Amino acid sequence: MPVKTVNDIRTSFLDFFASHKHLVLPSASLLPAQDPTLLFTTAGMVPFKDYFSGVRTPPSRRIATVQKCLRTTDLESVGRTKRHLSFFEMLGNFSFGDYFKKKAIEFAWQYATEFLPFPPERIWISVFEEDDEAFEIWHKHIGIPKERIVRLGRADNFWGPAGESGACGPCSELYLDRGEEFGTDAANRAPGGGGERFLEFWNLVFNQYDYRQGQYRPLAQTGIDTGAGLERLATLVQNVDSVFDTDELAALRNAAAAVFGVAYEGEAVVPLRVITDHVRALSFAMADGIYPSNESRGYVLRRILRRAMLFGRRLGQSEPKLYQLCHSVANIYGKFYPELGRSTEFISQYIREEENRFLRTLGAGAERLEQLLADLVDRKQKVVPGKEAFILYDTFGFPLELTIELAEAENLRVDVAGFNAEMEKQRERGRAAWKQALDLPLEKSLRSEFTGYHTLTDRGKIVALLQGQTQTETLSEKSEGLLFVVTDRTPFYAEGGGQLGDTGFLRTASGSARVIDCRRHNDAWVHLVSGIEGSLRVGEEVELSVERERRQALAHHHSATHLLNAALHKVLGNHIRQSGSLVHPDYLRFDFTHPKALTPEELVAVEETVNNAIQQKLPVATLELPKAEAEKRGALMTFGEKYGEIVRVVEMGDFSKEFCGGTHVQNTGEIGFFIIEKESSPGAGNRRIEAYAGRAAVNALQKRLEAAKTLLAQSSLKQPLRSEFQKELELLESEEELPHRRWRKLLVLEDRIAAAEQAARKEKLKAEKAALASGIEPLVTELLAQKKQLPSGTVLASLVAENRSIAELKSALDRVREREPKALFCLFAPNGSETIFVLGTTQSYCSERNFRLSELLKKFPQDLAVAGGGKAELVQGKFQAEPQQFLHHLSGMV
Repeated sequence: MPVKTVNDIRTSFLDFFASHKHLVLPSASLLPAQDPTLLFTTAGMVPFKDYFSGVRTPPSRRIATVQKCLRTTDLESVGRTKRHLSFFEMLGNFSFGDYFKKKAIEFAWQYATEFLPFPPERIWISVFEEDDEAFEIWHKHIGIPKERIVRLGRADNFWGPAGESGACGPCSELYLDRGEEFGTDAANRAPGGGGERFLEFWNLVFNQYDYRQGQYRPLAQTGIDTGAGLERLATLVQNVDSVFDTDELAALRNAAAAVFGVAYEGEAVVPLRVITDHVRALSFAMADGIYPSNESRGYVLRRILRRAMLFGRRLGQSEPKLYQLCHSVANIYGKFYPELGRSTEFISQYIREEENRFLRTLGAGAERLEQLLADLVDRKQKVVPGKEAFILYDTFGFPLELTIELAEAENLRVDVAGFNAEMEKQRERGRAAWKQALDLPLEKSLRSEFTGYHTLTDRGKIVALLQGQTQTETLSEKSEGLLFVVTDRTPFYAEGGGQLGDTGFLRTASGSARVIDCRRHNDAWVHLVSGIEGSLRVGEEVELSVERERRQALAHHHSATHLLNAALHKVLGNHIRQSGSLVHPDYLRFDFTHPKALTPEELVAVEETVNNAIQQKLPVATLELPKAEAEKRGALMTFGEKYGEIVRVVEMGDFSKEFCGGTHVQNTGEIGFFIIEKESSPGAGNRRIEAYAGRAAVNALQKRLEAAKTLLAQSSLKQPLRSEFQKELELLESEEELPHRRWRKLLVLEDRIAAAEQAARKEKLKAEKAALASGIEPLVTELLAQKKQLPSGTVLASLVAENRSIAELKSALDRVREREPKALFCLFAPNGSETIFVLGTTQSYCSERNFRLSELLKKFPQDLAVAGGGKAELVQGKFQAEPQQFLHHLSGMV
């Protein structure tokens, strides 16, 4: 009986393969516990990678599953297209050393034609271009006509591995021809064209290789890994327009429409699709124990949640609403995935708290941005000015990332370079301010209690206000110059130990201001402020709020700096001494004593050591100890720093112990990733490492990938080679392995592209020279035959060469100068009303005859309109006269 609903497809698929002796297993977790190179389970075969490679023995040689999957490589496309999803289900049947191509193809054909409502004559097949075996099975055994089987390349029909290593191989796909009404152009004439007519619904992967360390090795035993995206398959089965119209997703979509009080039509379509997909992804991930946070997988989930809320704003969301849909997810999917029902209430409350937190961040900034975007769209502009993005950040505390997210939703981009320029201007103002403020008129007894190790928001009292060097009782919107606020307690970190000061906001009952820096003045914490609204008064209670994401980025980089210091000791030796550092929210810089540059192998070893410490999720503890005891524990001191008798020590497991007053993560896993950008020398005997940590590392990788794609697009490589590199870049971009390893692969790929480009240029130049040489040889012969001696004794040869370029003239002249160094040669090429010329000889002949050709050009009569220039022995240019007139005057001068 043909299937109809999504659950019909699930159950019929598993029943079919159970009847063919497959062990049916429940879906594995979205958390890929067996594979640290992946953030999430991204494909149906991920839980079985060790079975394919032979590391572990499977419970059965035949297995079938419906696997939960989460991919975020195309997150920006979710909602805007008919088929992109972040969370999806994958039907799969697997063979581990049992059946191979023939049986896998038979199973797929039988299920597709007997259980799915697809007419056999509308099913097309693709195979890997080199896989003759699969082609023959489909054609001769199954009976598919040759014209319905297409051969596609590696980018389309070679799969895997999932992650940085594992099983992979050629594949064969089944497509449904939806009819000519979906298109008849080149993109819709066969599978692989990229149109809407032919939709792939099942991929059969013939695992033959184990990919490790850049090499494809034969698997100890072949295997089958198939995958059919359930939602996409249901779209075809139910003959609906998009995955969001299939019965289960449509039910969740309708629940979202009810919660937001809108209809699924017009401008609400994209927001409701995004919310539907993202709430489902969040519910499934959190049911598997992955929660929104600021590190690794949690950061991805937090981004998914915030993206859903940004689209929720379009539907009028001003209070938590997404959490209400968690119960709908459990009701729709809970029968097949019972883990959803067991944690629905907890997931719902967790999302509600996240929504509340994010709504507080949005505030007035989102309203201002939405108005700005609307104005830009009305004026048909495509770019959000960097200055506007900075005002949102500086005045409203609106993160740049959110500005980019909202702008992309309107098909606009943000001038990030302009934003960074404005940020740098502010930093310059801040640096200039502190130079002037080194001797502020503050009493030495003034003290501030720093509470920022444990909280990012606090309440205190304003104990001093300064306008420049003058203390005042009040600061207002009219106050000019450098403005400083001192409070009795503050969560703002004051710059020190290489770590930049915090930024954020302070608010009183009568006014507010943005904190753009914080420094310590004796025992007082001094906040440099700007953008005062209302007024601030001495004695007022004040609420102080540190910019959370910037502080977290600083913590990531500061903790990574400690791990880097420890890693350098382990890789290079205990002679390493820190000689300077900068902890910035966007990067870190670490200077250390070492006599020579690090080798590429040493850099990789340092980077791997740091990332291993991150992956171990070491606990980070802070201790206040007598200095002598801290030294006994092996804590490292920074050269040149002054320490009291009681010191603060930061320990990261047994891996790192340092004296430090900075802010840090709670465990190293929060850092997420670490990438070394470059290693250099700031001075004799010292080396410098610049690196990225956390989200900054991911951003740096993405920027480098984009730069590599641009470099490749602008290269002069021939299409086959360019396509090969393009596929490698796309594969690198889609991989889920750790960023630092992808970064290293990218560096190697960049070198290969550059080498190929250099080789291509040399080959092109060689070919051009050869072609030019063969084309100008007759010209050279004829020119040499025209030599004659002038009365002055100068040997001159001239020739008019029709339809010749300046490059050809110069090449011919170079050749004749080599063969006849004791003569002057002139070549002409008429070009409309003008004549192009090249005049030259050798340096020795110039000296012998005592003339400089560049000076001769200045002596031609004005009526010839000679224009040009060059060197003593070679000039080129143009004139407006007959060549004979030019030669007449030239002969008289040489």
